[in-house]
Formats: sequence, C-alpha cells, structure tokens
Amino acid sequence: MASAKEDSFDDLQKELKALRADLTALVGTVKEIGASQAENLASQVKGAVGELGSRMRMTADEARRRGEEAAHEIEDVIGRHPLTAVMVAMGVGFIVGAITRR
Repeated sequence: MASAKEDSFDDLQKELKALRADLTALVGTVKEIGASQAENLASQVKGAVGELGSRMRMTADEARRRGEEAAHEIEDVIGRHPLTAVMVAMGVGFIVGAITRR
C-alpha cells in the first residue's frame, strides 16, 4: 500500500512539474502577445501623431494665407478710401479710450 501512495505522490509531482512548465510557457506567450500589441499600439500612435502634425501644419498654412489675404484686402480698402479709414480709426480710438478711462 505504501507503494501505491508513493506512486500516486510521484505522479502528482510529475503533473505539478508539467503544470509549472505549461504555466511558464503560457506566461511567455502572454508576454509575447503583450509586446506585439504594445508595438502595434505604438505604431498606431506614431501614425496618428504624424497625421495630426501634418493636419496642424496645413491648418497653420491656411490660417497664414487667410491672414495675409485679409491684410492685403485691408490695405486695398484703406488705399481706396483713406478718409473713411482715418475716421474709423479715430472712432475706434475714441471708444477704446472711453472704455479704458472708466
């Protein structure tokens, strides 16, 4: 009977060793999957950041272009109507002065 218990105990030890080996392999696989997913996520973030940077540059270029167009248009209006421009500037100056005085 002692022999059956010892065999049973030896079998249990072998199964535990096999289970440990399986768990170690599983942990390794999970690490690999996690690393792969981290690389994929990093790649996606890198791509998104690059795209965002590109969009920001395009938006800044568009804003600069529109600002330059507005400045040229204002210069043209002032050149065509100088007296009106001076009167508008005086009016704005008067209003700003009145507001800041209070």
